[in-house]
Amino acid sequence: MSSVILGAVTGLRSQLGVASVVARAHPGLPSILRRPWVRRLLLVAAAGELVVDKLPGTPSRLAPRGIIPRLVLGALAAGLSARTRQEPWLPAGAIGAASAAVAARLGHDARARLDRHAPDLAVALGEDALAIAAAAGNARAPAMPMTRGGG
Repeated sequence: MSSVILGAVTGLRSQLGVASVVARAHPGLPSILRRPWVRRLLLVAAAGELVVDKLPGTPSRLAPRGIIPRLVLGALAAGLSARTRQEPWLPAGAIGAASAAVAARLGHDARARLDRHAPDLAVALGEDALAIAAAAGNARAPAMPMTRGGG
């Protein structure tokens, strides 16, 4: 479930999934990602994206330069999270990338529809709140080991 949530968070705000995983400084993360300056840098990047997203010149998240980073970062966030749970990173990464793609599309379409009824800034802030809440909820959820086999 964590891979799906992290991918979805990344589909909405590309930097947030990785930042939320790295912010925990879990011992299972690569040592470079546990360094305080790297964690701060990733958190600043995520916060910066929350601002940049509101600027009129920001390209669509569905354009190649918007969707490709989301796919890569969704895979990375989910893969890193799997690593902290000692689970295989490849399936988690694939789920994270797929979830990022779906969430990017759904977020884009929902925002376009809601923009007809509310100011864009209000809609964007609501999307920020949803992404942050999902990332925070995922961070608080207990690690569930992957089960193998039947039900």
